[in-house]
Amino acid sequence: MSLKLISGMMKSSGDEALLAMDAGGANQMVVIDRGALLEVAEPRRCDENRLQENIDLFSRIASANDRGDVEPDGRIRIGADDLLAWRQNTHVKSKPENVRRVSE
Repeated sequence: MSLKLISGMMKSSGDEALLAMDAGGANQMVVIDRGALLEVAEPRRCDENRLQENIDLFSRIASANDRGDVEPDGRIRIGADDLLAWRQNTHVKSKPENVRRVSE
């Protein structure tokens, strides 16, 4: 599903962030949990600045086929494990095929 970012914000509790995304005429809410915000960069922070610095990354994760857990109410949830899986998947796909291992 291709999603386009409309807006993003931290919840007043500071424990998670919300992205409002356009899903072809319908709105899709994405919840980014504290663990993902803390894991995305160093130093570890869970605040509005960290969200805005990485909002494109979280938007791409939400748009990917394996975009995180879908909650019963239809919201997409992105956690630290989704972020780590995205990084591993992106790293593997971007690696040139002709690169040899050090042991070769």
